[in-house]
Amino acid sequence: MENYYKILGLSPDANLQEVKKAYRRLALKYHPDLQSGNEDYFKKIVEAYEMIRSHIDSRSSRREMSPEELVRFYELLKAAAEEKAKQKAFARAARVRAKKIEDQNRAYSIAVYSLIGILVLAFFSYKSYFWFNDYQINRNPAETMAKVVGIENHRVVYTFEVEDEVYEERAYVKGSGVIMYASNGMPLKLGDEFVLRYRKDKPGYHDLNTYSVASHTFNRYIDLASAAILQYSYNKMEEEPDLIKKVEARCMAYLIYQKFGIEGLASCYHFDTHPFDHFKDNSLSWYFFWDKDEVKEIREACRIRKA
Repeated sequence: MENYYKILGLSPDANLQEVKKAYRRLALKYHPDLQSGNEDYFKKIVEAYEMIRSHIDSRSSRREMSPEELVRFYELLKAAAEEKAKQKAFARAARVRAKKIEDQNRAYSIAVYSLIGILVLAFFSYKSYFWFNDYQINRNPAETMAKVVGIENHRVVYTFEVEDEVYEERAYVKGSGVIMYASNGMPLKLGDEFVLRYRKDKPGYHDLNTYSVASHTFNRYIDLASAAILQYSYNKMEEEPDLIKKVEARCMAYLIYQKFGIEGLASCYHFDTHPFDHFKDNSLSWYFFWDKDEVKEIREACRIRKA
């Protein structure tokens, strides 16, 4: 018992009020949640307090105990004090774990909301650029043709002429391997020409419209689409396509363009493209495109029947 009094810095004749005061002072100093805390010593402080408090409360009862009963009584007091100290430590650990989980959840929530905020900001910043560019063009609009003069990794280089002055610009494009695609989904090639809208007095504000193309670029698209249809037919039929099938394929390419525009030609061109290589048009989307009622009607309309 004297050791317990020493832990609290008290003499054995200290009263209950002095014990409580010493316990509170030491508990605040060595509490594990504090920077200067010491969990092992904190447990000893709790155990000492519980033992001394029980010792003081039961002095009258101990006068009637035999020496053997007194030893047993102290053992029970010590066990109870140790158990209470453990329970307090467990309760503190549970509070720490709960607070840690709460802090983690709060951090995750902040991270998610921050990410959403960044994405929203990036989206509106991206859209704002095009809105502002369109606004500037529409103040004094004009049109010309832009010509592809270079194809780089995810970049297309094009030139256009305004009042005898040639402008060269670059634009971001998607690609797969060495093939880069225009925004219309068709592969780019040197010499391709697209309609370009610009502001007359400030040509730096301009917009490349890859859905409006020159005749030679359009003919190349038709050739690519009809070749893709022919290849699909060859793969499916497992026989060499003859001249009639070539005519049918070209007929289909023209009618698909009339019905679906350049996007329809892009669907044909990407009939065997892996979805990871081209997200919008690929072998999966081709399956549904080829099975459309409108495409079935086009296939039937272009079918050449032998006499």
